[in-house]
Amino acid sequence: MSWKNIGRICAVLVVVLLFIFIKKRSMDLFELDGNLILIFLSLTFSIIGLFYFLYQKIKVLKILKDENLYLKNENKQLPELNKKLGHWKSSNEKITEKHNRLAVNYENLKKIFDREFFNIEAISSLAADIKLIDFDASIKFLTEKKQPAFKEAKRIGELKTETKIQKEQYHQMLYKYEALLNTFPELTKYTDDFKSIKELKDFSNIESFQENFDRTRYYLSDDEYLQLSEDERNQMALDNYCKNRKSNWQIGRDYEMYCGWRYAQNNFKVQYFGIERKLSDLGRDLIAIKGDNHFVIQCKYWSKEKVIHEKYIFQHFGTSKAYGFEQPKNINVRPVFITNIKLSDTAKRFAKELKIEVKELYEMEEFPRIKCNINKENNTKIYHLPFDQQYDRTQIYLQGEFFASTVKEAVDAGFRRAFRYRGD
Repeated sequence: MSWKNIGRICAVLVVVLLFIFIKKRSMDLFELDGNLILIFLSLTFSIIGLFYFLYQKIKVLKILKDENLYLKNENKQLPELNKKLGHWKSSNEKITEKHNRLAVNYENLKKIFDREFFNIEAISSLAADIKLIDFDASIKFLTEKKQPAFKEAKRIGELKTETKIQKEQYHQMLYKYEALLNTFPELTKYTDDFKSIKELKDFSNIESFQENFDRTRYYLSDDEYLQLSEDERNQMALDNYCKNRKSNWQIGRDYEMYCGWRYAQNNFKVQYFGIERKLSDLGRDLIAIKGDNHFVIQCKYWSKEKVIHEKYIFQHFGTSKAYGFEQPKNINVRPVFITNIKLSDTAKRFAKELKIEVKELYEMEEFPRIKCNINKENNTKIYHLPFDQQYDRTQIYLQGEFFASTVKEAVDAGFRRAFRYRGD
């Protein structure tokens, strides 16, 4: 209850008591002693109300005093807060300046890359400038402060010039190194130590190097490659290739190989059209031939969440017809669509109307991947691993040629791996 309400109650009581006092006296119902009691009670309540009022006033004064002390302490801290604020403002200005410089350098970099031709030297210089922003900020601070330090600013400027030269040379070397490794990934196995780098002297040109580079090294550690026998390391590299996670292109390639192998098991002569021609295959991944029947096959290995729609059926029908126009009249062209997932109902209906054979939910299983090929010119028996340079171009359809599951199976059949991995 507030002090105002207490005061109001006491005032009401005084009025009531006075009213009773006057009423009683006029009726002569009380003697003098009763009147005195009423007066005493009235004074008592009045005094209580007064003291409560004073108590509330003192309490308010104390709160005001505490607030005043708090404000004084805050005023004492204002200089320190202003100092921090000035520091934050200065830091923010520096950050803004760096941001502006980065924005300018970014625009310059964009202009360089937008050109048809750009050189490593220009990019290296720009990269060095970006990393030397702090030097520029220091120079600006030293020359613009209240007591400029021009001598120190000059020294930092000279240091920046020297540092920029070193950073440009570093970036040029780094960019050229990365460009070479991206263009010729075979070099990655020759850059770990000086002994490996010296081995590159044995090759007269990059073509010779690529022809003689053994890609099993991608799938083996250096110790494994050096310590295992040739057959052991070839088999381990093949096992690691099969187990490793593959790109979508590699998975699609394996699926085409698997489908082709399945047809070859049924005495079809299989041409791996898609693997050999890649984007120029016109949607004809495999051509499986038996007699006068040419099966034009498209293979789609997609995510389980997807569905084959009718446009792919139309495309395959078109490319199969185009293939038929290129063949003699006695050739019977039969389009086949193979996929590991389902076709939409509309796609199935059109495939039936267009007489396209559909094999859906056609899963890929393990299959032999080593191509055992016989050289037509000298009858040399050579096997190729899936990652060898000539693997995709090698066709398996002559008498005595086959797919082997293991290196031992190929070796026992009289085949050896090519001396040059791009051929023989």
